Amino acid sequence: WCRFRILREKKEEQMKLIYKINIAAFLLLAVAACSDEFLELTPHQSVSNEQALTTIDDYNSSITAVYNGLSSANYYGRYFLLVPDVMSDDVKQHPSANRAKDYAEYIATVGDGIALGMWQEMWQNINALNAIINADVELPAAVEADRNHIVGEAYALRGLVYFDMVRMFAQHYTYTSDASHLGVPLVLEFDQFNEPSRNTVEEVYNQIIADMNQGISMLSNNPRTGRTSTLNNTAAKALLARVYLYKEDWANAEALATEVINSGEYTLVSNGNYLSSWSSDYSSESIFEIAMTENDNRGSDALGRMYIVEGYGDYLPSNDVVSLYSNDDVRRGWFKEDNFLTGDYAPYRVNKYPSINGTDNTKVIRLSEVYLIRAEAKANQGDNTAQADVNAIRQRADATAPPVTAVGPALVDEVLLERRKELAFEGQRLWDLMRYKQDVVRNQCTSSICTINYPNNRFILPIPEAELDANPNMQPNPGY
Repeated sequence: WCRFRILREKKEEQMKLIYKINIAAFLLLAVAACSDEFLELTPHQSVSNEQALTTIDDYNSSITAVYNGLSSANYYGRYFLLVPDVMSDDVKQHPSANRAKDYAEYIATVGDGIALGMWQEMWQNINALNAIINADVELPAAVEADRNHIVGEAYALRGLVYFDMVRMFAQHYTYTSDASHLGVPLVLEFDQFNEPSRNTVEEVYNQIIADMNQGISMLSNNPRTGRTSTLNNTAAKALLARVYLYKEDWANAEALATEVINSGEYTLVSNGNYLSSWSSDYSSESIFEIAMTENDNRGSDALGRMYIVEGYGDYLPSNDVVSLYSNDDVRRGWFKEDNFLTGDYAPYRVNKYPSINGTDNTKVIRLSEVYLIRAEAKANQGDNTAQADVNAIRQRADATAPPVTAVGPALVDEVLLERRKELAFEGQRLWDLMRYKQDVVRNQCTSSICTINYPNNRFILPIPEAELDANPNMQPNPGY
């Protein structure tokens, strides 16, 4: 169902080039996969977007296929969150760990399967989103609003995927003073003969912001599914606030975060319900999460199974991060003692994703993060009202916690501390360290490397060897 450009033979027969995917065939298969009938496909050299998407059902099936792609174990289902955390100081490695071990030890190579799987999954989604965005077909007026909403989702999701890709495969925005360092290729239309080179990080961020703003302009306030497993207007604003934060555009980050908070669409979960909200779906503070249903989940490949003893249990919380939570902090319930762990590996396991069957939804962005986005943006602008946003999150978790009174740089430190506590094991710690140009220091170290100095070529993933072999214009990441 896909036509890939033939690559040099690999020992694992990974002969795929994402740019050469026949997107029309992909979309037709997505339509078939969402129906009860099997659609037998003959090979296609090329099929126009107009032929691939001709009805509102085609649009619905195609965008559903993208959300399914986001849930892949190579993306939000596992590795996109796991890899940055095992590279950080929040996670220590169990002696039997073998999944993502090369990233924990900073010895991954261009032939790494995780990097290839993530690269492929992201490009498949971008190609599918391009087809939705670029399709220009006439539909009945009765479904035009539905089509516009779906196209708005596609723009916002393309921005999200590019944001995720440029974080994973390129250094952070302020790595150079003008963000002129290598980002990822911008491919906005399908071309099976395209061999693109990499755009700068600045160019990629500009496209991300343009895509998300376009999505915001087209999305309604009602998620298409009626749940936060699909995007609405406010969810796209929350994601864009995060982008502005990473860009250090503090004013825009604050403004959008404020819009989301003031929308009234979301409320913080109470202290008493906070722990249980991690084993249930669509809480009151959920803005966007990836659905993992009983019939459609990652099973043994799920993120949580990398932590829980009933799964692989490859990774453990560092005592460093556990020590940040007071005994009265409800978030301390994210840690579970395991009497079979000894020495440096004792005593805790991560219990933030407790499902044995892998049915915990992946929470992409929550209201608590939006409060902390606004707090960080305010603090970096010298606005001490950031204290109130930090207090809202800290005292939700621990009513006995003293209010934040720090100002200036110390207030920024308080925000970053609360981000580390609130967003632990959600794949953000490494990028927070990078954004503030800090070393990774593992005070309790169970890996072969305990201090990783900033800057470092290996804070990002390698451009996969298969891509480098197939595309003569693709520049590798330094150090790989």
